[in-house]
Amino acid sequence: MLTKHLKTDKVQRLIYGIGLILWIFIWVNDLSFIFNASVFGIYLWQVIIPALLLIGQLIFNNKTLWTILIVYVSLYSLWFIWNIVVTDILIDIQRDYLPRAFWTFEKILNWIIMLTVLGFTNWIIWKIKPIAKIKTK
Repeated sequence: MLTKHLKTDKVQRLIYGIGLILWIFIWVNDLSFIFNASVFGIYLWQVIIPALLLIGQLIFNNKTLWTILIVYVSLYSLWFIWNIVVTDILIDIQRDYLPRAFWTFEKILNWIIMLTVLGFTNWIIWKIKPIAKIKTK
């Protein structure tokens, strides 16, 4: 029943608008770094392109932009998970004789929370695929 409501144009645009507001809210503290020439390329891929995709989907809500957005979010999620796993494994391997445990409850809880948020975000974007409008003559 929930997915039926996600197929309406107004709900989809509302979700994209909420996503855009959350995305800007997350990165607002880093605005001074975003426009720094040395790191602009990194922020271009992580902040500006997703914001532009969300704005485009908020305005047009079409399948082409949705496809680009779902591919981008999926690749970003895989990249994010890969970097966390590789970084944590490398830290654990390189920590020669450190008596403190690396795999703590808090670390595992943070992983579960991040994976849940990524999974939910991917699921929502997948479910709000725009429906082609039928043109009547």
